Amino acid sequence: MGWRDVTPSDAVEAGDWIESRLQSFGSGTAGSVVPTGFPAYARSESRAGLAAVLARHTSTPHRCWFCLWDGYGYLHGASAVMYFWASDDPHPQPPPPPPPPPLLRKSRVRLPNRDYLLFTGSAAEAEGWDDGPNLWWPDDRAWCAAAEIDLDYTLIGGSSELRDELVRAGARPIKVDDPL
Repeated sequence: MGWRDVTPSDAVEAGDWIESRLQSFGSGTAGSVVPTGFPAYARSESRAGLAAVLARHTSTPHRCWFCLWDGYGYLHGASAVMYFWASDDPHPQPPPPPPPPPLLRKSRVRLPNRDYLLFTGSAAEAEGWDDGPNLWWPDDRAWCAAAEIDLDYTLIGGSSELRDELVRAGARPIKVDDPL
């Protein structure tokens, strides 16, 4: 599962609510990564099973929004590629070239210091991505999960019941003003 398995979207206005709820990017707080205004927050070290938990805490589990940071190099292709290989064969064949970069939409969800590609799908489709989703939420905005590219954990804002279930599964409760 990954970003190639969900539907690209140009409906970037779906993310318009986020910027006004983020603390300053330089503040170094949880609220600079995940939107403020939720009753409770948690920090997940493991994303395994997270999608299933989050799906239970929304009325719209089949309509979620996924943001993928636009800065991942593989999204835009490399400017040059050099291959090195060792072989006992006197006439070795080079490996096949990498696939071309994917065709991407031009629209972006633009937040302070980050631009994101937008996709839509079900909560279950957030499971198993190599990178991302970096920011995702259900259509009813019952919660928001943020996996900042420079962090090795996910921050979730949502209801107290969601936080409690995440804590029972091994997450740590946090406050939105806690340092990253």
